Amino acid sequence: MSISAPTGVANADGEVEQGLVAVGEARSCTRDSDQKTKRKKDQRNPPSSPSPTPPNCALDLPLMPEPLSPGDRRGLFSCLRSKCDTEFKGTATAEALPDLIDRLYAEAFDRLPFDDLGTDRLLTAMRSGGGICVGLLDPVSNIILNTISVLPPRDSRRYNLRKTPKRKRPAGAVQPDYIWSGIGRLSYHSLVRFLVSYFGCLTDEQAARYLHWARADLALAVLLVEHDLYAAAEPQLPDPASERTQAALKCAATCARHNAPDVLVRLHTSPLPRNQLLAAAPFLGPGTGGRHLTLDDVHTVIQLLHYQETASLDFHFNLLPHGKGVVVYGRDFSADQGKLIHTTSSVNNFGVFTIMVERHGDHFASLRGKEYTSITDMLKNLCQVRRLKRCGDACEYTQSLRMRLHGMIHAFYLKVFTMLPSDVLRRLMRYILFAGHCYGPMDPVSNIIINSIWHSKFFPLPPADSEIQAYDILDTLSMLRVEVRSLNGLIALVKANSDCSMQQAMEYLCSSSCHMTQNMSTPHGFDTAAEAAQHPQHAALGSFLSSLTPHVLAILRSFLSITNGTPSSETLHQVGFILAKELPETAVLSAPKKAQLCKVAKDTLIIKRSEYKNMRLFIRSELAQVLKKYASEHPEEPKYEPSVICGVVESYCSDRDSYHVNFVAASESGDDSQLFFAELNVPCHQSKPSFCLRLCLTDMGRCYYGQTSSIKIIYPASSDYFECDISSYGIKHTEMMLDADFVFDFRRDEQFAKDAVKYCEDWKAFLELDVV
Repeated sequence: MSISAPTGVANADGEVEQGLVAVGEARSCTRDSDQKTKRKKDQRNPPSSPSPTPPNCALDLPLMPEPLSPGDRRGLFSCLRSKCDTEFKGTATAEALPDLIDRLYAEAFDRLPFDDLGTDRLLTAMRSGGGICVGLLDPVSNIILNTISVLPPRDSRRYNLRKTPKRKRPAGAVQPDYIWSGIGRLSYHSLVRFLVSYFGCLTDEQAARYLHWARADLALAVLLVEHDLYAAAEPQLPDPASERTQAALKCAATCARHNAPDVLVRLHTSPLPRNQLLAAAPFLGPGTGGRHLTLDDVHTVIQLLHYQETASLDFHFNLLPHGKGVVVYGRDFSADQGKLIHTTSSVNNFGVFTIMVERHGDHFASLRGKEYTSITDMLKNLCQVRRLKRCGDACEYTQSLRMRLHGMIHAFYLKVFTMLPSDVLRRLMRYILFAGHCYGPMDPVSNIIINSIWHSKFFPLPPADSEIQAYDILDTLSMLRVEVRSLNGLIALVKANSDCSMQQAMEYLCSSSCHMTQNMSTPHGFDTAAEAAQHPQHAALGSFLSSLTPHVLAILRSFLSITNGTPSSETLHQVGFILAKELPETAVLSAPKKAQLCKVAKDTLIIKRSEYKNMRLFIRSELAQVLKKYASEHPEEPKYEPSVICGVVESYCSDRDSYHVNFVAASESGDDSQLFFAELNVPCHQSKPSFCLRLCLTDMGRCYYGQTSSIKIIYPASSDYFECDISSYGIKHTEMMLDADFVFDFRRDEQFAKDAVKYCEDWKAFLELDVV
């Protein structure tokens, strides 16, 4: 998806900056905005061609572009006008953007038929919060559409039904600009809230800068962020049908104190018959030239809104007296409106009849048309403002890249959990969390599996003293720790094989989805990566990875290729056999000396294991119940049983204990494993029952990984969770002693004994401080 080019707009300080307006729909907030800035020819080299996807990857990933050359760095939209831009002396974005939005409101008001609708009523509708400029069209069209949606019902007492004769209305003569300051500021905060909710890894200040360059066009701002973070080979406009888009819209509407946030979401995301939607194209589509709306245009929109509102009546049923039967009513759709889908199945000797409603059509966002100018052209014009050097590690753009990579790596580990057979996963879980890093000569998912099997063969962990037979991840920091160390290893691997900065290394990893090219697979690189990642056997791992020949790698790829289906236990046993033949001479098979724990540390270990065992049994019993409920609600799917728990986050509620859980469930046949999310409420309230639902790993969605807080499990794309998915404890806490260290028996050496003693001392000091 290419996006529109910037046009020169002078700000209050006289500095010409490059904003974004859609080609063919460049309706600026000032009447002289039709003058377009002449573009100079691009003298720079074009960006590199996309890198090929590694063969036989164990994870299907989109084709990603190569990072641009250092002279064509990304992140300009985030860094210009920020602390990284030391030359900027103009008006702060927090002031300039609301001023722009105020002028957009003046233009929107001038385009609406205020004589027919009533000036006072129209102003009230626009300024009450209903007419915010949030939406997936251009900002002026969003204001117009949202305002019409909250107008009171039309009748003879409210509106003049007589069409006002056409007349020339002078621009800016209706209301002074300051009248929009309240709703303009409200829209500013709601636009920022959408971007922060949609991506997660942006600060409010970053989101405001992206909106500034997009000229308050929310959809274009999303494209700019996706471009900077290499979110897709070709940045895509937000999908109205996506739950992530809908949840972010609801967050934005709630932030603006919209009276009915769900109505705004429905307005921008419900499909409409194409032939009816096209009636709105002359005044909401591209190339309208800022045309004034007539009363008939307003009626057209109201009819479309009425069609959306009737969706709840598409299907309903009545029970016959005495339970004798049920009568089902379904709307008689035309072909372009939708259809009713009937299915029948059988469960436990009972017939199951399912009726679903499927509405057809397009969304208001489809009226945008195509964007004709590429991001490269837009960047060329943007660079006429200033050229920035590479930023340091504290740069907000660098931190966003890091968070994006953490989210990507988290998805790799979840993919491993869904790929491995249950018996193999139970056997390898400790090794995955302890030494299963994702760097190596193969794709990240295969690297995790290979490195874990290799460590289990040549550096087996001590047998567990506890009665734990299967290891579930209850402590989310244990998974975050291996992800943080994997990223450190990946960055070190890139830097060891190229002369680049930290920011450039992360850009490369984002662009390649953490896949290493063949020229990155060097002995020095693997040694450096393993050491930077604090691998427990970094020298041996580096030597092992360097010893894998192209022939052996080809065999391993054939075993782990996703095209061959989920690898069986026998296949993984063969992988272990192949790795055993490739054992480097530098590997050491001797186990470390077992250290004795002091009484306090030993008591702590016993308590931790007892708590783990009790919590694990409780969570598993609850998961079994919600899976039974899931099976009854989805009779067309196989029945699932809990396989492994991938993380538990306790959510604090005043009236109940609530737990959010990621877990993998396997079908009864064992042929299929799926990732699930569960919300467990104890005691189970009728208003808040426990439930589970399947998750999809193809869309990473939100991600946030801070030093002191982070998103540690995957949540459904819902505004209900956007406000609570970031929980306490973040990256910096992964270097301390964790509960998993006591439970999983990763090590029993002298260092473990020292760490356990320090943990007990720190915990005692914390409790004493808390009492004081």
